[in-house]
Amino acid sequence: MDYKTILVHADAHMSSEIRIGIAARLAAAFPAHLVGTALTGISRFVEPGNPVLDAPAVAARCARLRSQAGAQLDRFEAIARAAGVATTERVLIDDQEADGLVARAACCDLAVLGQSSHAPAVPGSRLDLAEHVLLRSGRPVLVLPDIGAQFQPDGKALVAWDGSPEANRALVFALPLLRLARQVTIVMLGDPGQPGAAAWVAEPADIARYLGRHGIGATVAARDGGDDVAQALLSFAADESAGLLVMGAYGHARFRELLLGGVTATILQSMTLPVLMAH
Repeated sequence: MDYKTILVHADAHMSSEIRIGIAARLAAAFPAHLVGTALTGISRFVEPGNPVLDAPAVAARCARLRSQAGAQLDRFEAIARAAGVATTERVLIDDQEADGLVARAACCDLAVLGQSSHAPAVPGSRLDLAEHVLLRSGRPVLVLPDIGAQFQPDGKALVAWDGSPEANRALVFALPLLRLARQVTIVMLGDPGQPGAAAWVAEPADIARYLGRHGIGATVAARDGGDDVAQALLSFAADESAGLLVMGAYGHARFRELLLGGVTATILQSMTLPVLMAH
């Protein structure tokens, strides 16, 4: 398994060019088709010919929004060419709720997005864009922190393991990236005084052997998660100088509102390194 199609979202945030550069380098390395998206913020429910669009002020604003999104996609193409990406695709999305982005992500192997909780409230962009795509697209999302958003694929990678289906999906989706890492550690956080896990939960050592059969060498580490598993994970990642965290995302999407588990929400809010999540 390799990534054949990677999506990256271009927006007005200052970290957008770094994000596009990371996605472009990944696309060139695999190699993969790279899809760049930009949101105009113009509702898809406003059909062409709608009298509202005839108002000069509205028409001018729509033209300006499309021009800005087009400029973001121009920059996407320039960065992708410089990175040596073989094939690219630019997608301008008229959508306020990012459903178009979810639909595009569902047709890709990996989506690369920014840490949306810190993103500016630009037209058409949700503050929970990464969470929205993560919980609705069924695809893995590589979320990059807005501050210091760097990613070295050949660095150290941590896999947060708790035996859940979400963790298992994230592990499988991350296999292409884990093959690039020079060191992989499977970390299981919990209270050392508690009894062993349920019989149906795969042990970290078994997961390490599974990775070995995919050509990925991995070690196992056990740590006490204490009262704050998310902060324990981030602290362990900092201690190990890890460049990637792989973990399952817990939550539900109902009535267009996102309900995220505590660990998932804290990681997305306080992340200090790139995180690959899958739901």
